[in-house]
Amino acid sequence: MRHYFQDHPIIRLSLPLRLLTLASTAALAGLAAGCVPYPVYKTLQPSARVTVLDTESQPIPNARVVLISSAYPYGQERSRQEMQSAQNGVATFPSQSEWRIEALMIHGSEQFFWNWCIEKAGFETYKTLNRTASQFDDKLIVELRAGESLSCNTDRTP
Repeated sequence: MRHYFQDHPIIRLSLPLRLLTLASTAALAGLAAGCVPYPVYKTLQPSARVTVLDTESQPIPNARVVLISSAYPYGQERSRQEMQSAQNGVATFPSQSEWRIEALMIHGSEQFFWNWCIEKAGFETYKTLNRTASQFDDKLIVELRAGESLSCNTDRTP
């Protein structure tokens, strides 16, 4: 009596070839599901410089300058770096990057973007609401107007 699968092409393969076929199928299924990890070098925070001036273009020293790093897919805040502006109104931030292991998922990979918050007593608080890295100004010159200052801590997610 002949068995139904006896002439099936996969059944006729040797054991190593059957295992290779099974492993290849599993790998392709993993790729399709997006679960295969890969290394990536991510910029967590770009090198940036802010010059804080008043409306008469005079530097404002000791302003609190906050660089906020957030990331998609969920748009959540990841970190904050804080500096005080110097006598010339300048605050500088170093770049921060690292190797990470990511897995491409249905919602995509982790994409960072950055925002500024600048506050100084007696001046209106300056905030950006960027949603992409391309919107970020890494050489910002900002003029603060006299007015009420709000804390950069009041809204933790730009």
